[in-house]
Amino acid sequence: MKRILFTILQFCLFLAVFALGSFLWHPFRMRWDVTVSSGKVTHFFVPDGLLLAIGIFIAIVVLQALRKRLCNTTWTVVAFVAAIAVGYALKFGFVTP
Repeated sequence: MKRILFTILQFCLFLAVFALGSFLWHPFRMRWDVTVSSGKVTHFFVPDGLLLAIGIFIAIVVLQALRKRLCNTTWTVVAFVAAIAVGYALKFGFVTP
């Protein structure tokens, strides 16, 4: 039960960081992959939220390795992949100027 609770909390953390980095806070000021859906509308992917979520993921995995809790790393990966999938489904990071 404890692993499921921590997995859900990590999922919420990754999703919140992905959302905040995508919409409110842009520390890296980068744009990737310009897509044009029609003649006048251009979409950019702003990877700031994704990069921040990856940074937090790496920090959590390193802390788990230092604490020798590698059995929890599987659940951290599950939470991270699920949060990124939900974030992409909700179109976090795609900006229309």
